[in-house]
Amino acid sequence: MLQHTWRQAGTSLACGILLCLSWSSTSQAEIYKFVDDNGMVTYTNMPRPGVKPQAVIPDVPTTGGPRARTATTGPRKPVVRGSPAYFPRVDMGTQRKRDDMRRQLLEEERGSEERNLSAARAALAQGSRQPGADLRRLRDAVRMHEKNIEMLNKELSHIR
Repeated sequence: MLQHTWRQAGTSLACGILLCLSWSSTSQAEIYKFVDDNGMVTYTNMPRPGVKPQAVIPDVPTTGGPRARTATTGPRKPVVRGSPAYFPRVDMGTQRKRDDMRRQLLEEERGSEERNLSAARAALAQGSRQPGADLRRLRDAVRMHEKNIEMLNKELSHIR
């Protein structure tokens, strides 16, 4: 009995430590700036092996963890903050062009997914009439394309 209690306490402690370590490691991130031979600038949070970054932007320290929601504070509202002073600035015209290109790309991808969904539904309809067809795989393909379309619509709704 005593050994069982110690085992439970040890497991709980280990889980708590792992949770704390994973929580703190997610907030520690640096931004690396790389420039390729064509002059293309890439910002990433992943260092590239064998390549020296042109600039490393340190992580901005955060204070504490997520706030608990209570009856007095209510649900959290998104906080809009400006970019840090060291973060690269983009003028409105450039950002608008980027958003337009992203919107066009996402709309093309959605069109492709809609065509794939139609084909998957047709394959499911045909497969349901054939004995021995793998209906589970066909249904999974339909669900996958439906989910992809849902996510693309969500992304499109976030573009200004």
